[in-house]
Amino acid sequence: MSKVCIIGAGLSGLLCGMRLSKAGFEVVIVEELTYPGGLMASTHLGGEYIELLPHHLRRTDKALYQVTKELGIDSKIKWYDAFWYGRASRKKVGYFEGGFATLINLLIQTITDNGGTILYSTSVSEITRREDGTYVTSCVLSDSRKYEVESRHVIFTGSCRTFVNVSHGLPISMNTRDQLMNLTYQSRICLALLMKKLPSDAYIQLKFPANSNTPFARIINHTACINDRNYGGQILYLVGKCQISDPLWVESDQKIMDEYFRAYRKLYPLIKKSDIKSWRITKVRYAVSEQFPETDLSEPLDNIYVCSSALTSHAALEAPENRMDLITTLANDICNRIVDKEKAEHEHKEDVIITAI
Repeated sequence: MSKVCIIGAGLSGLLCGMRLSKAGFEVVIVEELTYPGGLMASTHLGGEYIELLPHHLRRTDKALYQVTKELGIDSKIKWYDAFWYGRASRKKVGYFEGGFATLINLLIQTITDNGGTILYSTSVSEITRREDGTYVTSCVLSDSRKYEVESRHVIFTGSCRTFVNVSHGLPISMNTRDQLMNLTYQSRICLALLMKKLPSDAYIQLKFPANSNTPFARIINHTACINDRNYGGQILYLVGKCQISDPLWVESDQKIMDEYFRAYRKLYPLIKKSDIKSWRITKVRYAVSEQFPETDLSEPLDNIYVCSSALTSHAALEAPENRMDLITTLANDICNRIVDKEKAEHEHKEDVIITAI
């Protein structure tokens, strides 16, 4: 089988790596950060792993649930009754024993067990194509050394805009480039807090009083629902929408934390700073895509694929849901296309040999 270069070690990149390495492809994954997971990245807290951004499974996440069955970790999912503020009924949400790191770590283990390689602290500077159809992904390592990955296929799992920026040397039509560049994104600033106590038993609070003027859009009381964990306290997320042009985006973590917590105390005056045991700010530049393209852009050029939540549908007026199940489905589809192409080309070569004989 051929070589595949996958850019990004988030859920979609690791899922593609797992599927294609199991199918016999030589897989190389390049990740600009020092750790895997993408939007699902975790950190160690107490005796557990906890995501830097809040996550949970839904009963409707059928494609992702099938992945957990294939990996043999579906039994590690526990379902909880979650109260959502402002809604009459409760919802079932799923969470892994050991957090979503359970899924990420097993995907990585499966890739490496099948001969795949993951390169961390590796930034992609350009993707080019040779006359024979081979793609060259030019990278820069953390020590400023240059590195190239030659491959038959490339799967890009970052934002569509970033893909355009690193693919100027590819013969992609201007119309396709324009559509990819026109897909806008919202940024996110998330404050994760380890608290002594939580003032609410609501798992997710989506609406606030009109005069609250909160810098965050939602409150997720993680341990109000998922409370059988050894974090050493109560987990609370404050998730805010933010444009990179907003002054808050360039502020220090301490300044952001103070502003977020000040707004939170207006909602819950009995909470004090002394109730905070630890905290962490996470910024995501391309967190949520805001619209779908006019046409299917997941394969803008032969053998190069963009596996982005913005491309999970096309010619649709509704905003992308950006859910894990949609990106899982797209990743599965891209892998199937690659495998089918390889099989078809192999069969064609065999037919040519037989004809020649």
